[in-house]
Amino acid sequence: MEMEKVYFCTKNEFKTNKAYNKSLKSSYPDLKIKRKGCLGKCKTCKQCPFTLIDGKIMKSETGKDLYSKINKRILKESV
Repeated sequence: MEMEKVYFCTKNEFKTNKAYNKSLKSSYPDLKIKRKGCLGKCKTCKQCPFTLIDGKIMKSETGKDLYSKINKRILKESV
């Protein structure tokens, strides 16, 4: 099953915004990678860096670690 949507919350203050979003967008132009105002996951958003991938939360300790996890998942699912 191929990944379809990756969403980042613009309100998340844990360094998940532009650098990771743009890096992912340029690395994977076929994926739908977007930033949205609020993803409705406020409890998670206040605690750590996170993203929604096809409606499921992926969270991490740091923004850099989250980026690595997303990359691994994309590569795994593209095989």
